Formats: sequence, structure tokens, C-alpha cells
Amino acid sequence: MAFWGVEVRPGKPFIHAPNSGRRLHISQATLGTGSSLKNSVVQCNVGNSSPVFLCSLFPEKTEISQLHLEFEETVEVVFSVIGPRSVHLTGYYLGGRCGQHSHPDDETESYGEDIADTETERSANGSVEDEYEDSFINDDEDPEIMSPSTVYSSEGNL
Repeated sequence: MAFWGVEVRPGKPFIHAPNSGRRLHISQATLGTGSSLKNSVVQCNVGNSSPVFLCSLFPEKTEISQLHLEFEETVEVVFSVIGPRSVHLTGYYLGGRCGQHSHPDDETESYGEDIADTETERSANGSVEDEYEDSFINDDEDPEIMSPSTVYSSEGNL
């Protein structure tokens, strides 16, 4: 992983060029400094597609937005801001393309574990049949009706 960050200013879009072999993960958008109290919207265009809004940031209310976006496009991605204040986008580059396995000579590290290759542990005394025997729902009996609880006022009266 490698850090990535950019300040996108109103009227000055940022163009992210295709980067073969690396995916861009954007994890946060933060409102830049300024005195305007109007919101700023981050939008994204992938190639010639229609723009989509990623987030809307409001001064003194919502100045940070958590994002979980990954780009591995073969065309340019354009980020722009609609509004008076700049927005800082931060994230990181991931090693390979999605679904691409790394080679032993790769310098990237794998932080995950493929759970399909792990063994599960079973209790020696239990079986699949009695796994759900002690369900928290008891359909065999009539439901027990509880009386409402007593509520006391701040003076200790009912």
C-alpha cells in the first residue's frame, strides 16, 4: 500500500490517470479551510460517463465523509468540486488489480487469509443435528405475559 492524497479546488478538477497494476482506494473526503458556510459536493466522472456525486460536505456540520471507493479504470477519472471550498481526498494505492494474485517475487504483502482453506473446529460431543436444539425461540409453549413495570417519578411516587 502507498498513501495517496489530493486537494480538489472549485473550478480546478483533478484528473487521475490510469495506473496499470495498481488500484486506487479513496477512504476519506475532508472539507478544506474557508469562510463560506455553503456546502461543497465532490463529483466524479469515469471516462465519458455521466458524473456521479461522491459526497456533500457542510461547514460546521459534516466536514468529513468516510468513503470506500476503489478505482482500477483503464480511462481517466476526473474529480471535481461544486461549491465554494476545496475538498481533500485521501486514500491509498493497492498492489494488484482486483482478482489478480501476486507472484512470489512480488514485494507486496498479503494481510488476509483465505478462509476457504482453513479447517473448522467441531466439538467432539456435538453433532450437526443437535446444533440448533437449544434455540432461543420456544414454539412449543404459550408465551409468558409479563406485567408492565412500575414507573416512578422523580419524587418517588407512582
